[in-house]
Amino acid sequence: MAVAIVCVVTSAVLALVLASREVQHRLEYSTPPGQPPPLIRPPVRGVPPWLWICFLVAGIAGLVLAMGLSLFMANRISKPLGALTAATSSIADGEYGKTVDVAGGREIEELATAFNQLSGKLAKNEVLRQNMVADIAHELRTPLTTLRGDFEALQDGLLEPDSEVLDNLMGDVLMLSRLVEDLQQLTLADAGQLALQCESIDPKALVDDVTSRFENELSRKSVSLDVHLEDDLERVDADRFRLTQVLSNLVKNSLQHIPEGGVITVSATPTESGLVFAVSDNGPGIDREDLPFIFERFYRTDKSRTRSTGGTGLGLAIARTLVNAGGGRIWAESEAGEGTTISFTVPTSPSNSV
Repeated sequence: MAVAIVCVVTSAVLALVLASREVQHRLEYSTPPGQPPPLIRPPVRGVPPWLWICFLVAGIAGLVLAMGLSLFMANRISKPLGALTAATSSIADGEYGKTVDVAGGREIEELATAFNQLSGKLAKNEVLRQNMVADIAHELRTPLTTLRGDFEALQDGLLEPDSEVLDNLMGDVLMLSRLVEDLQQLTLADAGQLALQCESIDPKALVDDVTSRFENELSRKSVSLDVHLEDDLERVDADRFRLTQVLSNLVKNSLQHIPEGGVITVSATPTESGLVFAVSDNGPGIDREDLPFIFERFYRTDKSRTRSTGGTGLGLAIARTLVNAGGGRIWAESEAGEGTTISFTVPTSPSNSV
């Protein structure tokens, strides 16, 4: 508004000065038509009052118009910015998910759209954080409760420290240890500190090593395991330990969900950029609405959150983290009742860290 006022006043004064000079010039040197110029010209008495009044009225009208336009534009900009400021304050107070619907020009609308996207992501992350804390507490509570009960029974003499009791205690301790190690891996990956020790790996030897580790579980559950590997598979550069961990997690995940008498298939296919490993099963499959979230931490397709299938709900999340750390990609294909296939790529030149 100040700029508009200065511009109007400056323009009016400049126009008035120039017009005054022009009027004086014409009054001094103008001669009525058909008459000779007078030998002695009358003195010029200045600018007529009506001209001053015209410029004054024009200046006031311009000033009023400038003020009106300034107020309109200021209100058009300040009102949506005020709404954005209020929404930002709400988010700062912990009210995530706050959105605004403002209109004030293309730039303001783009800012509002970016703010709404940010608010939505913050709300989603907050829900994930709360669920993660609840899931961690749930996973820790179960083995800790069992351990506490067994130790109290031992302390009161209700249980004898035989091999079966000690095995149960050790199982709960190992479950806690595995959960802590899984969380540590995810934390290192989030912090960008998960280093990879790459080396030349024979895919066939790697798959044979992983599948041999599950022979007892496969036999106990009467599950068959088929391996489909092409003869001309080239060696790849990858972290042997991490790659073994990914394959093991996928096979273990299939074992947890496949019924007795099922079939698990492990395959490796060469591509232009590396290899594609795949682990398939003919289990119950995954519902379409659950499929996009199976790689989320602690996500379980069993909404009852029971432990009937075992595991901590971190296996696939860790697999995705390790595959991404090596520069690969992991995805799942499944239909309810038709089994599941989880595939991941191992590029020929993976990165050395996350």
